[in-house]
Amino acid sequence: MSEIKFSFLERNSLVKKIAFSGNSHTTVSIGKSDADILFSSKDVSRLHAQLVYDGNRVYIQDCESTNGTFVNGTRIPSGQLIGLKSGDTVMFSASGDSKMVVGDTAQAYSIAPNATAAPTSSIGSLNQYLINKEEITVGRAPECDVVLSHHSISRVHASIRKVGNGRFKVTDLGSTNGTFVNGRKITSIEVGSNDRLFVGRFQLSFDTAARNLSTESAIRANNVSKVYGNGFTALKQTSFDIPSGGLVAIMGPSGCGKSTLLKVLNGDSPASTGNVMVHGLDLIENYDYLKTQIGYVPQDDIVHRELTVEQSIYYAAKIRLDGISDEETDQKIDRLLRALNITEIRNNLVSAISGGQRKRVSIAVELLSDPAILFLDEPTSPLDPQTIEEFMGILRSLSAAGTTVVIVTHKPDDLNHMDSVIFMAEGGYMVYYGGARDYKSYFNVSAPVEVYANIAGEKAKYWINKMYAGRNNPQMPPANSRRPSSDVNVFRQFYWLLSRYLKIKTNDKLNSAIMLLQAPIIALLICIIFSDIRISVPFLMAVSAIWFGVNNAAREIVAELPIYKRERMFNVVILPYVFSKVTVLGLFAFLQAVMFNLIIWMCYSGSLSWNDPLSGILWMFFITVCSSLFGLLISSGSNNTEKVMSIVPIAIIPQIMLAGIVAPIQNMGVEFMSYFTFSRWGTEGFAHIQGDVWDKEVKIDTTLLATQPDKAAQITDVQTDAFGVLEKNYDSSYGDTFGDLAGTLSLDFIVVLSLALLCLIGIWISLKKKDSI
Repeated sequence: MSEIKFSFLERNSLVKKIAFSGNSHTTVSIGKSDADILFSSKDVSRLHAQLVYDGNRVYIQDCESTNGTFVNGTRIPSGQLIGLKSGDTVMFSASGDSKMVVGDTAQAYSIAPNATAAPTSSIGSLNQYLINKEEITVGRAPECDVVLSHHSISRVHASIRKVGNGRFKVTDLGSTNGTFVNGRKITSIEVGSNDRLFVGRFQLSFDTAARNLSTESAIRANNVSKVYGNGFTALKQTSFDIPSGGLVAIMGPSGCGKSTLLKVLNGDSPASTGNVMVHGLDLIENYDYLKTQIGYVPQDDIVHRELTVEQSIYYAAKIRLDGISDEETDQKIDRLLRALNITEIRNNLVSAISGGQRKRVSIAVELLSDPAILFLDEPTSPLDPQTIEEFMGILRSLSAAGTTVVIVTHKPDDLNHMDSVIFMAEGGYMVYYGGARDYKSYFNVSAPVEVYANIAGEKAKYWINKMYAGRNNPQMPPANSRRPSSDVNVFRQFYWLLSRYLKIKTNDKLNSAIMLLQAPIIALLICIIFSDIRISVPFLMAVSAIWFGVNNAAREIVAELPIYKRERMFNVVILPYVFSKVTVLGLFAFLQAVMFNLIIWMCYSGSLSWNDPLSGILWMFFITVCSSLFGLLISSGSNNTEKVMSIVPIAIIPQIMLAGIVAPIQNMGVEFMSYFTFSRWGTEGFAHIQGDVWDKEVKIDTTLLATQPDKAAQITDVQTDAFGVLEKNYDSSYGDTFGDLAGTLSLDFIVVLSLALLCLIGIWISLKKKDSI
């Protein structure tokens, strides 16, 4: 058979070439020592992998390496023989610093059409590819024109077509992580020769060679500061440069601005002055692209406790990554679970796993987009020492695979695992940035805990002056804090948000059952208390519908606020998020309305029956859904569930008092206030649907008035118009305000819908305010 060639490269420099031919069986070992092919990279294990030639075909086998072996961007299982073919690229870590190419090196790294995966430095300008072709493709597959070997790239990622006069049409081909032009996500757009394309971790230009951004400076802070709206300066002007790779800790006493600095660096809370450059790109101007290169795990867990581990990662993938198939999602989940050593808890509910495991699930969610930088805010706080050691080992593996990891921590022992450290002093000043061992000589201490005493109180001034002495920190103009909006398929996002929320509700069977059982319990109580239909029945039905809506929704946003804020940073749009809640809550509302009205209908079937159960079901459903928006408004404006439970009674009690049943409305001011309650219009609507109710009628016998006044009044039960009973309790200004519409079901519907729309606007404003500014 013909000769099979292999080229081994480290940091794009040729290490060795070998070839197999003939019928003899041959094995070649690859590693950092005691191997036939030697690499110097720290990512490569002592014995990392081996090539096996059986006289006909060559196979690669991973030898339980620390950082894994990747064939065309996909990590292979350890111990299994994987067949290779010409054009394949094998990386001996996710960073791709050490790799092997099947085939001749010159052929593998040519810029001709259909070239196989190449190091970025060998990929020329896009114009070179378009010289003899009208259209080219970019992707991970060998058949693409521009081949980029990284798992953040889809097999066929994007196309570029000439349209004339130096213009080109760039089209995303359903890629997982998206295609970006000048930092903005696109579906299809016409561009010029000066525009920049971003695909995965790579920047492509028409006139210059491609750049692998992940190999450049990870983060550069240029005179950044943070001043909040109340005038408090949480972070003083500071500058530093974090190179790619490695583990960086941010440490300091409580309130020194550690988390603030982290949020400034990752875009959660943009700087007030100065700017942050990520891989050489302005973070805010290119946020739509760079957010795909940034992972961020805040202090609170960002996974739903009612989902299993696999479901949490699955839905996060569907919401964050456009067009990802179920097969790709499963592959990502498998890879992440193995990498984070949580495969055994795949089918466990998040609520049933330990704090350390939940933190790893949160990290798995953030690694879905294959970020180049991972930010963690106090990840070791809830962990025990043994778990911390294992957790830090995982972070070290991520770092070895090329991910820059930046963590905020207050635990001195965490520093033993770091490559470098930033110490913050009280007042928001950076007082040290350097090696994780060099700080001892800088502060003249023997342990990190001693540093804290030096950077708090009066002692901090010395170290602040030492750091800032001679620095030229001019007053910078306000930074650009407006992040560009994302180009998101809102219908697709709504579908997956809806699917996830429905799965949460169905998984949480006990609470969902309690929610549904409220309706029959309250309906049966009404039947027990009222022997016939009086005006109190429509009133209590309206109040019950409001209670269902508010109670069902009041905790739904605030309970998942950390998850919402992180997903909002990434790509979640407010309205699809809100409507996914309303749709699922609407399903519960419909079931509640059906059960409630059927019980009322079956209970009151005598001389005066429940008149129209179908209309009653629809009206109760409508009131409940609109009230759920009221509940979501309360939830969106709160910061914790305790506050919500304090607000709900304040929201419900006025609904009872202002409906005109408990007490008559006797002046224009109270009448006007009642117009803003769902109970006023809900009760009216039920009254119109029912028509007649029983009411007390008082007749005065004038012949007995003088002689027996105690017997002159005769009280009898009569059937009367339900709305007529209500109208007697309203102020006379009602008719003057609404004219011919007054006292009609149409007015009830219009006002309730208007109140719901006001709630929706309020929710949007409240959630918008939660965006970082």
